[in-house]
Amino acid sequence: MPNNPLDTQLLDRAIITAVKAHANTERRGKGFPYIVHPMEAVEIVATMTADQELLAAAALHDVVEDTDMTVEQIRQEFGDRVACLVAAESDTMPVGISETDSWRMRKQAAIDRLAAASHDAKIVAMGDKLSNMRAIYRDYMVKGDDLWSIFHAPNGKPDHEWHYRGLARSLNELTGTFAYTEFVELLNRVFGDPDFEQIDLADYEEVGSGFTAVTYIHRDGNTMIKMYGDFIAPEVPLTELMTSWRIANLGLNIPKAYRLVTDGKYFGVEFQRIDNKQSFARAISNSPERLEEYAIQFARETKRLHSLRCDTAVFPDICKRFIDIVDRVKIFDEAQKQKVRNFIESTPKTQTCCHGDLHIGNLLAADGQHYWIDLADFAYGNPLFDLGMMCVTANLPDGLIRHLYHISKAQMGRVWYIFIKEYYGVTTDDEVEKHSDLIRKYASLYMLRFSLNSTMEPFMEQFIRDNLLN
Repeated sequence: MPNNPLDTQLLDRAIITAVKAHANTERRGKGFPYIVHPMEAVEIVATMTADQELLAAAALHDVVEDTDMTVEQIRQEFGDRVACLVAAESDTMPVGISETDSWRMRKQAAIDRLAAASHDAKIVAMGDKLSNMRAIYRDYMVKGDDLWSIFHAPNGKPDHEWHYRGLARSLNELTGTFAYTEFVELLNRVFGDPDFEQIDLADYEEVGSGFTAVTYIHRDGNTMIKMYGDFIAPEVPLTELMTSWRIANLGLNIPKAYRLVTDGKYFGVEFQRIDNKQSFARAISNSPERLEEYAIQFARETKRLHSLRCDTAVFPDICKRFIDIVDRVKIFDEAQKQKVRNFIESTPKTQTCCHGDLHIGNLLAADGQHYWIDLADFAYGNPLFDLGMMCVTANLPDGLIRHLYHISKAQMGRVWYIFIKEYYGVTTDDEVEKHSDLIRKYASLYMLRFSLNSTMEPFMEQFIRDNLLN
C-alpha cells in the first residue's frame, strides 16, 4: 500500500544540506557517521510536531557549530525562522561568559538561555538533547562510571547529572510529550532517582493546607510547591513527581511537575502555578448556587478520566495496593482480613486509569480549563475503587468536611447524589442508593488506609464494620 503524500520539500533539502555539511565526519567517539545524530534529532522532533521548518532546523541544528556553514547561509536557503532556530541551538557564548569561565558557569549560562528560549526552539533542542541522552545511556550500560572520563566536566558524573537535570528543568514546558518523558526516564536510569533540592520557605507564601500537605506559592508567582507533612515518607513526593510526568502522556490536563524540593525538614514537589484557579470544593463554597453545575462537571471529568486505558507496566495495580493495606491493618483478625481480601479480589479486573484520591478538592477550574492534581496515588483498576474515595468525603463528620472542603455535610451529600446520577446516568433515588450501597464498601477500604497513618476514628471503624464486614 503506498504511503500518504506529504510535502517534505523543505525537510528534504535540509537533510541533503546536512548530509553534505557533515560528510566524512564521525560522531565523536561513536564510530558512526555524524549525520546519524541530526537524523535521530529529526525523528524525535517529528514525535512532537509536523512543522516542516522545525524538522528542517533539527536536521541542521549542528551545521553552524560544527561545519563551515553560517547562519546567514541558512537564512538565504531556508528562511529566517529556520535560521533563528539553528542559531538558538548553536553553542555560542552568551554575553559576559567566556572560555576562561568555569565549566559550570558556561553550562549554567546555556541552561538559562534554553529556559528563556521559545517553545519552537525547545522542541528542536529536545531532539538534540534526547539523542545525546540516548547515547549516554547506551554507553553507560557498557562502560559504567568509566564513561565520564572521556568528557571535559571536571567533577565527572556529578557535573553531568547537574547539567542534564538543569536541561530537564529548562525543557519542562514540553512535559507531556513522549520525548520529554523518555529524556527524564533515561536521565534517572543513568543517575538514579532525582534528589531533593534545597529551598528556603521564606521565598514562598502559604496558600492552603490539607490532611497530608501544605501548599505554597513562590514570590515570583510562577511556581508552587506541595510540601508534605513530616509523617509522610519522602518516597511519596518522588512517586508523585514521576507519576505526574507519566500521566501527562495520557492526555490528562494536569499542572506540570518540575522537581523535588525540601527545606531540610519537609519534602515536596514543585509544580507549575495555574493562574485564576480554584478547586471544585472552593468553587462550590464560593458559589453554592452553582453546586449542581459543579457536581455535574466533576462527574463528567471523572468519566473522562475513567475512559482512559492505563499502561499496566507503568502504573501500579490499585487492587494490590488495597490488599497490602488489609495485610497491615490491626483492627481485623485473620478471618476478617481474608473476607476483605476475597471482596477486593472479586472486583472485576480492568485496566482503567484511577486517580487514587478522587474528590472535589483534587480537580481545579481555571479559565475554562480543568486540571487534576494530587496524583501520587494514580493507578489502574476498577473505577469502583476511585468512587470509593469520593464516597468517603460524603460520609465524614460535618466539621471535618468543612475543614477539608469548605462546605457542609449536607452540601457534600448533595454533591454525591448529583455526582452518582450523572456518572451512572440514573434518574431515581433507588438507583442512586443501589450504586451508593456498593460503593460504600470501597469507601471502607480507604478508611482502612487512613488508619495506617493515624488512630482509627470511632466513626470510621463503625462505617467499615457496617459496610465491609456485615
